[in-house]
Amino acid sequence: MKSNRISLVLALSAVAMVAIVLAASSASAAVIAATNFDDRTLTTVNIANDTATNLNWTTNGVEDPGDMTALRAGTTPQALFDTTATTQDMFAPALNVGNENTFWTTTIDLTVSAGLAVTLEDVTFDYWAINGGQAQNVNRKSDFTITLLDPSDGVVDSVFIDDVLSGTTAGVAEVSAEFAAPIALTAPGTYTLQIKAAEAPETGNHIGIDNLSINGTVPEPTSLALAGLGLLGVIARRRRKR
Repeated sequence: MKSNRISLVLALSAVAMVAIVLAASSASAAVIAATNFDDRTLTTVNIANDTATNLNWTTNGVEDPGDMTALRAGTTPQALFDTTATTQDMFAPALNVGNENTFWTTTIDLTVSAGLAVTLEDVTFDYWAINGGQAQNVNRKSDFTITLLDPSDGVVDSVFIDDVLSGTTAGVAEVSAEFAAPIALTAPGTYTLQIKAAEAPETGNHIGIDNLSINGTVPEPTSLALAGLGLLGVIARRRRKR
């Protein structure tokens, strides 16, 4: 009887220890989802070549986001460039965003894997100014707005970046959009990350993006938590033998 009470106390202590440690598990900086658009293909959803497929996402803590569709003025499908080696390896809507204050948007679905608490911190990508399917040989400016929507399409946070200056033919501008505070993706369902490119002051600027990376933290089990789980296993085996 006494040995049973001791085993019960040990078991309860181990459970409490594991619960505490798991609750305090460390979270490491990570790339939540990323693609460099290499080997991407285009398919037709509403008009010719408006959706980038086969993006070969690298993911950590979220499900594969899948395809990206280009939308003109946020609602109308927009064709993507697919005519040169330059544009085949990036996401580049064929739209002069400096003409009549036009803009394009695209969205990325972020569905957190079961049992994880992922935190979103920033979004980075490379900006190229495109003309006729080729990189511009002069600098161009563009604005970007990065918005996170919750599963009910409510705005969680938005970052506006003004007058990003592209590189020349041999250059590129690196864009980094950091949210005001880390955002825990805790609500059930799919969050939506929206990228909007707009308001270039010069005409002829088709905005292309490359090397897209969505960054944050993903929890990882600690060695102490694993040790606690091992202790529970030992106690369980001892009880079965008795």
